[in-house]
Parts: sequence; structure tokens; C-alpha cells
Amino acid sequence: MQTNTLTNGIKRKKRINKDVIFYSALLILPLLQICVFYFGVNFQSILMAFQYYRATPTPGSFEFGMKDTLTKFKLDITSASLWNMVGNSVTVWIITSLVGTVLAVLFAYYVYKKNVGNNFFKIVLFLPSVLPAILLVVMFKWFLGDGIPTYMDRLFGVEMKNVLTTWGRTRFWVLTLFSVWIGFGPQVLVYTGAMDQISPEILEAGQIDGATPMREFLFIVVPCIFPTIGTFLTTGVASLFTNQNNLFNFVEGFMSETLSQERTIGYYLYCLVYEDSAMSGYCYAAFLGLLCTLIVVPLALGIRKIVEKVQE
Repeated sequence: MQTNTLTNGIKRKKRINKDVIFYSALLILPLLQICVFYFGVNFQSILMAFQYYRATPTPGSFEFGMKDTLTKFKLDITSASLWNMVGNSVTVWIITSLVGTVLAVLFAYYVYKKNVGNNFFKIVLFLPSVLPAILLVVMFKWFLGDGIPTYMDRLFGVEMKNVLTTWGRTRFWVLTLFSVWIGFGPQVLVYTGAMDQISPEILEAGQIDGATPMREFLFIVVPCIFPTIGTFLTTGVASLFTNQNNLFNFVEGFMSETLSQERTIGYYLYCLVYEDSAMSGYCYAAFLGLLCTLIVVPLALGIRKIVEKVQE
């Protein structure tokens, strides 16, 4: 009896060891990718935040020191331009994450209830996630630049300018709406899929109790899919200071004054790296990126905490 118990224990231990080896082999590649493409890249960026670019006597070298970075940051933080970019970033985030989520949930409920044209809307809304981004930009540019002005002139005799060639707040709002549109379809499909998982018995019970479509939506559907909504809201915080609002795709000129009212922090960081061929802007961009991360992380954790409280 004791021998059988010992034998079974050895076999069980061997099986556990084989399972550990198997699962470890499966995890090697993703762990390697995380170490190289996340921790490795970000570790270098964190180091750059505390360094400066040395052009002489050895060009291309980075040394520790933050005097130049802090001097530039003091100039930026006292200027209206930086705070305008912060305001634009917050505005884009509110509209794309919060307003876009509300609209996506409402429209997903329309599709979920199989109202008129639901299959057509599914296809049309999914197209932006299938087509290349640059193709959507070209189509949108043509639509606003040539299509609408031509129709307005031919049909109503009204001369209309291309809003994408006029700098200012109008173009900012147009590009923000474009950002909402390209992210609208995937959200609708995800929310519709979450609604399909709701038990029909729950909806039938609500209908028996006399729940109207509005009450069904607010008190049954939304609570059932709230974990999905919370996930979108939490992950959306990560784009607060990285979203460049498609400025690079639509507008040329980078840091020119024509974009002074439209720039976001994400676009500013992009230009610091892209426009500076001498790499002297890398350290300042890394410093701002680290500072934005320190702001976004507690904000994301706070939103997740709020979402968890609401779910309870």
C-alpha cells in the first residue's frame, strides 16, 4: 500500500514537472517580447529623461545631466502654448473616450435590437478598421476638400472653403470628429458582442415587468456590459497624452505657427523626435513622456477604482 502511494506520488510529480516545462515553453516567446520591446525600450527612454545630448567633442553621445532639459521645461511651462496643448489633449480625450463611448453604446443597442439597417451599419462601421488609415485620410481629405465644396456650389450656388486648409479651431474640431469616427465602429462591434452575451431570460423578465426600451437599456443592458465599458474607459486614459489627433496625417508643417491652436501633447512629442535630426530633442521628449506617464498612471488607477465601485 505504501509502495503504491509512493509510486503514484512520483508519477504525479513527473506529470506536474512536464506541465511546468510545457507552459514555460509557451511563455518564453511572449516574455522575451515584453522584455525586449517594452522593458528594454522604455528603460532606455527613462535613462534619456535624465541625460542630455552631447554634440561636441564626441557627436552622438548622451551623458547624465538635466540642466538643459529643466531650462527648456521652465520656458515651456510658463508659456501659454504648452497649456493650450494640454487643453487640446484633454478635449480630444473627453470627446473620443467619453462622448465616443456614450454614442457607441447607444448605437450598439440600436444594432443589438435588430432595428432597420442593423446589418448594413455593422458593415459600414467596420470598414474604417479594415481599410488602411492613410486611405481613410485621403478619402476624408477629398470629401471635405473637393466633394462638399463642389456639391454646395453646384446645388446651392454657395462658395465653400476647404476647412482642412484653414488653420484654427474649426480644423481642430473636424479632425477630432474624424478621430471619433475611425474608433466608433470597433467599439460598436465590441459592445454589440457583449450585449449578445446577456441572458434572454433577464430581458424577458424585464419585459414582463413592463420595462420600456429606455429602462431596459439603462437598468439591464448597461449594467450587464459595464465591465466592457469600464475597460474602454480605463485603457482610453493611456491615450491622453499620446493622441496626436491625426495632425501628422492631415497637416504639414510640424511645429509651425499655423498649428499653434491645434497641437496636442502627443503631436508635440512626435515633432520633438521627428523634426530633430540631431537627436538633441530626444532627451526632452523622454523627460516629457516620463512626466506624462507619472500623471496618467494614477489617473488610470483612479478610473479603474471608480469603475470597480460602480460595478459593485
